[in-house]
Amino acid sequence: MKKSISIVVACGGGIFTTTVVTEKIKDILRKEKISHKITPNKITEIPNITGADLIVVTGKTKQENKLGIPVMIGLPLFTGVGAKEFTEELLIKIREIMEG
Repeated sequence: MKKSISIVVACGGGIFTTTVVTEKIKDILRKEKISHKITPNKITEIPNITGADLIVVTGKTKQENKLGIPVMIGLPLFTGVGAKEFTEELLIKIREIMEG
């Protein structure tokens, strides 16, 4: 079982929406007492990302990671629409990864 999760948060420019979504994910993981490391990135870099357990993007993308790292659309954390549902899905995915 993993003791910590490594997440990449990616957006078009790697700055504004990434920062907002990163802070919300950090809050969620702190409340759940899940040890984590979150790194910002650009959506265009998704295919070549290594060393992460999960990739959360702030917009829609058809890009996949070459290593098979799961990609989730985290836009609900930015807009607030569907944020509760996304949070539940995120925690389920993180627990799967950490147990796996």
